[in-house]
Amino acid sequence: MLTPRSILLLLSLVVATAAWSLPVPSKATTTTTTSTALSASSNRRSFLLGTTAVATSILTRGTAPALAAVAAATPEAALKQWKDSVATIDNLYNNWDTISKGGGDAIRKELGTANFGPTASPLFQIEKAFKVLRENPDMDIVEFTEQSEEFVNALVRADTMAYSSNFAGGSGKPTPPQVYIDKAKKEVADLQRVAKSVSALL
Repeated sequence: MLTPRSILLLLSLVVATAAWSLPVPSKATTTTTTSTALSASSNRRSFLLGTTAVATSILTRGTAPALAAVAAATPEAALKQWKDSVATIDNLYNNWDTISKGGGDAIRKELGTANFGPTASPLFQIEKAFKVLRENPDMDIVEFTEQSEEFVNALVRADTMAYSSNFAGGSGKPTPPQVYIDKAKKEVADLQRVAKSVSALL
């Protein structure tokens, strides 16, 4: 069975192949102006960014068989999900020693990436909230997009470190699980930093 990370790698390969194998018109038939060419380049970039966002969503979705998807259908719901997410991150960092005693999955549950149980962290599918919040006409969409992407990247890094701690240890001279737990904490601290930048735009 393919894991979420395997799906991400396959999707990234498909994206790269599709994006750079588009046909190029010959000089004899093309009448494209400079502005049209720039528009096409922009569309290709938008396609890549959009597909990357989908791949990231797959990676951070985790497994929750009976859990309804968190859908931020309105600006109000999206803003509430974001504020709850910030509170969750702060609680995770401030109570790190207690939560991290439960191991990598306890951390990932707070991050909304795995082991949900009957309820999910507000960070679960946070990309949906970002998509709704971006539609605000008063939003600095360029800055918000950059900061929200940086936030998702930090979230993925924190999840990766927490996930890795589950498989550390064993025979030989392996890396102790605590090493990955400590790295996950540093990524959560970075998550806090980026979250402040995102909140300042709302």
